[in-house]
Amino acid sequence: MARPEDAWWDDDAGPLVRLYARVGGRSAALPGGLELSAIVHCPPETPEPDGLSADQLAALRLVRRPLALSEVAVRLGLPIGAARLLLGELLAAGLIEVRQRDSSPAVLEQLLSGLRSL
Repeated sequence: MARPEDAWWDDDAGPLVRLYARVGGRSAALPGGLELSAIVHCPPETPEPDGLSADQLAALRLVRRPLALSEVAVRLGLPIGAARLLLGELLAAGLIEVRQRDSSPAVLEQLLSGLRSL
């Protein structure tokens, strides 16, 4: 049996909460999902309804200014899949707006051309 002084955590690490507990055991996101580069935004007039999880509320407050899905995941300290799930639920509830970045070949070619000119 391990002694308390041999524990692998410390007071600075904070509480250990497993990922499935943070997302309430949910795993199904929106059909089609959100792209990694999707820009997520919460309009200023959107209220913060009761009943949101702590992570959903944090995400809603975080996207008061437009951010990419990947940036939201990093700032919340969540894997992409969990952030995608939380944001998908906020989108389904009509609390956020999502814009997909244009990654058409023409746009990518312009980007590449611009980079080469540097």
